[in-house]
Amino acid sequence: MSRQPRVKSGSGFYHVMLRGIDYGDIFRDDKDREYLVNVLRCKKVENEFKLASFCFMTNHAHFLIQEKEDDIATIMKRIGISYVGYFNKKYERIGPLFQDRFKSEPVEDDAYLLAVMRYIHLNPVTANMVKSPGIYTWSSYNDYVTSHKGLRVTDTEHIMGMLGNDSKQSLEGFMEVMGIEDDTKYLDVCSGKDELEYGRHLWKKLADKETTLTDKLLEMEKRTGLSTRKLAEVTGLSKDKILRSLK
Repeated sequence: MSRQPRVKSGSGFYHVMLRGIDYGDIFRDDKDREYLVNVLRCKKVENEFKLASFCFMTNHAHFLIQEKEDDIATIMKRIGISYVGYFNKKYERIGPLFQDRFKSEPVEDDAYLLAVMRYIHLNPVTANMVKSPGIYTWSSYNDYVTSHKGLRVTDTEHIMGMLGNDSKQSLEGFMEVMGIEDDTKYLDVCSGKDELEYGRHLWKKLADKETTLTDKLLEMEKRTGLSTRKLAEVTGLSKDKILRSLK
């Protein structure tokens, strides 16, 4: 089946996701995440794009990018080449790191721009990795809320300018947006049948680990976000056993 043409964004903003091939990890330690931060910092200057938000998980990463001179495909290709070259050399591997080409969706209006930004920043909270987004180092959240804790790679001006006329008003607006409850389905690592496939793939990998059932299930819950019913479906365990293990 031929690839569908990528939908062009009239605003220049895109929600972009990179996913590891076969759901594999694209970051093995924080040095890897730090390297990609530096790649983004360099490529922003070279390719003249704006990075409105990002979040590095374990087997995927989210970006909210506004293209300028170069189109999104060129931007992501250059980011990918730099990072994969580093990753393959460090871990003495060959071949692709990412699953197919990157996924993207156009972001055409201000309301959706804010919603995607919120979704990206809440990724580690949704995955039960942290209790609040400010605790998580590897996202752009702290670039918005504090000057000394952030990674200082994010272009916050566009979004903060939408939310207020001064820094105090903008920060209040930002926190208000972050507090909005939202059940919209956004671009993610997996959905529908794909999330069950990922769950089965991960469970098979975890079966070889010398850890307790509880630890395996906690990692499944953290990395997939699957409900108890779906965890039962992919693991073959009963819902009662899963619930007892996760107490």
